[in-house]
Amino acid sequence: MKKTFFRILFRPTPAPAANLPFGARSVGHYLVPADYREHVAVKHFVQVFWGIAGTGALVINGVERKLRPRQIAVYFPNMRHEIYALGAEWEYCWWTMDGSLAASVTTAFGLVADVYDAGDAPLALLRRLENTIRNQSQAAERQASAIAYQLLTLAVSGRRTESADHQVSEAIRIIHSEWNQSQLCVKQLADRLHLHRSSLSRRFEKAVGIPPVAYLVRLRVQNALSMLKQTEKPITEVAELCGYNDPNYFSRLMRRYTGFSPRRFRSENTSERLIRT
Repeated sequence: MKKTFFRILFRPTPAPAANLPFGARSVGHYLVPADYREHVAVKHFVQVFWGIAGTGALVINGVERKLRPRQIAVYFPNMRHEIYALGAEWEYCWWTMDGSLAASVTTAFGLVADVYDAGDAPLALLRRLENTIRNQSQAAERQASAIAYQLLTLAVSGRRTESADHQVSEAIRIIHSEWNQSQLCVKQLADRLHLHRSSLSRRFEKAVGIPPVAYLVRLRVQNALSMLKQTEKPITEVAELCGYNDPNYFSRLMRRYTGFSPRRFRSENTSERLIRT
């Protein structure tokens, strides 16, 4: 049996001192006894809990939610925090974020006040956050903000990995292998995976965050931008190499995604040395 412990470190100032709209306020790692119950209070920051071992409970919007290993739970500013063990030792870590954009940045990752699968807790990165908060410089405070953002990214990436399925992974593999083939489309993908088109789209968006058609188009646009910047290939040829036989449609698509026509993008972003291939 491990010995219970509470490791916690706070930023010494009540608000981000480096004029940051998104700051890392505190970080902690707890192994609590079976009868542990945290003081109930309304708190004014974003707090993310990450389960490591055992199971605890958090009351979120009046409903008891269990936090198991490899899961996160999120509280938002001005929510009532009620946290306790469930009759056995419980190990978890957490970090808090504040500043004017803390809540909006967190929701931009698709997180609301809830419990999510997230994968193993990134203990090394959390220890790095702890060491960074310990440094009192404004440069360190900005770095701590970046680490908190990275932790959110890992939490969401892990959640999506948990929920993704093999057919979605295969769809992504096909898109990356055949993005330049004009016949590649969502219907063809669905047929090859023996799925209905709507089923593939729904499962893909749930796992990746965007529909498969948007994923394919973004990959094509990304490659088109590189070709326009790095080569002197005619725009018609770039369109064909990116899977578009109609250069007019290609131009409209580029304008919709980038705000520029292919010709204008090239004129404003041409490298000093073009690559002829």
